Amino acid sequence: MLRATGITKRFSRVVALDGVDFAAAPGEIHALLGENGAGKTTLMNVLAGRLRPDAGAATLDGLELRAGSPAAALAAGIAAVHQSPMLFERMTWEENLALGAMGAGSGVRLALDRVANDARRLAERLGFELPAPRATVDERSMGERVRLEILHALSLDPRVLILDEPTAVLAPGELSAFLDLLRRLRSEGRIVILVTHKLAEALAVADRITVLRHGRVVATTAPASTSESALARLMIGELPEAAPEKPAPVEAARRVLLEISALTVEYRGNRALDAVTLGVGAGEIVGIAGVEGNGQAELVEVLAGARRPSAGRIALCGAERVWTDEIAVIPQNRDIDGLVLDMPLWENLLLARPIRKRMSRHGWLDRARALELCRELIRAFRIRAEGPGASAASLSGGNRQRLSVARALAQNPRVLVAHNATRGLDLAATAEVHRTLRAFAADGGAVLLISNDLDELLGVCGRLFVMSRGRIRETRPDERTPEALGLLMAGRWH
Repeated sequence: MLRATGITKRFSRVVALDGVDFAAAPGEIHALLGENGAGKTTLMNVLAGRLRPDAGAATLDGLELRAGSPAAALAAGIAAVHQSPMLFERMTWEENLALGAMGAGSGVRLALDRVANDARRLAERLGFELPAPRATVDERSMGERVRLEILHALSLDPRVLILDEPTAVLAPGELSAFLDLLRRLRSEGRIVILVTHKLAEALAVADRITVLRHGRVVATTAPASTSESALARLMIGELPEAAPEKPAPVEAARRVLLEISALTVEYRGNRALDAVTLGVGAGEIVGIAGVEGNGQAELVEVLAGARRPSAGRIALCGAERVWTDEIAVIPQNRDIDGLVLDMPLWENLLLARPIRKRMSRHGWLDRARALELCRELIRAFRIRAEGPGASAASLSGGNRQRLSVARALAQNPRVLVAHNATRGLDLAATAEVHRTLRAFAADGGAVLLISNDLDELLGVCGRLFVMSRGRIRETRPDERTPEALGLLMAGRWH
């Protein structure tokens, strides 16, 4: 039995965990639910030895786990897959896996060929596709990195496997195989702790469900005794209202704000983007679906001005340009591409040039105005933070995402490019982002929404495209089902 008793953890004045009791038994999948900032990841990090609690203790089979020691947790058989991948980016994926159990017993030299073969066998069980041989991690997409983290954790043959939002980056075809894997691990007598915001997945695979709210356990229940709506109310109170539909004015809908023509990106002999062409009109939300690693990240980088295309054209309001203040980007990797974690929140806002220009007078930064803007955004987007001076690192993952969304919208752009903008957000925050995107489009803005969440794309977007191997294709109305989109995402276009 894995048991946590009276766990309390504070970050300055913020109480992340307040006397939490939690238990999971061998042969059990235990889902951990809660809104952003509820304490889920903090509890996971305490159990995995990454954080030392201020009070309370954790035990495995009655033996107290050494607090604040990841090595002790691993030695006890506890492995964790964190929401933000923790791989060495300049090393190959084989070298990263060799640092775990896959490289054990190989002496001074790492047997990378054996590591790769072991990884392929494990990947086949999961239904995962491995990167090309000797590819470094910094060349891989966020989805591929998380899949490598899962392979790394399972290679340790853990007794306890803790997973923080593991399915957020999986394609529909991978999800079923992954949930089956969790069931197999349960049948082997392991403890699986699944931290998730996806209520349907928790109900489908978990034996028990614990709900955290504001750092406290509010319920522990079984799937047969609850429902999605009941769990949502436990997590956030009242369910969020559906975002109202606001049709765009006819004259605005005819005006193309963002036009991408034959955009091509060649990288190390491969075509990450292959003649991508699409347009986004004022008052429109256009979606792009696809398995991560098929060109979405490169498209966002080109639109953000971070990567130069090999060929093609980008035009805003008919004028050709590579980068402009009138395009704002919400990156998918908030911790690396979105925020500087050691900087305070108000300085992170100033990383956006349009905001920095507005907060400056005659070349001098108006600190008071910048602080007040940060306070306004904290209130408007319900970011749980001590204030503008708090570091981005002190926020939970979901609250960091809210900060990234708030900064993009505060730039007052004409075009908004949102890449997995709701990843890691709870139900209320996700609904709020969707309302914000619709309101932005209704005011004449153009939204390009790139997401792994098919339900999100089907519910929010007008037109929907699919990317596969760097190519893009618009979907027909009869193809707008999860099953049909899953086939298209796998490259089955004919």
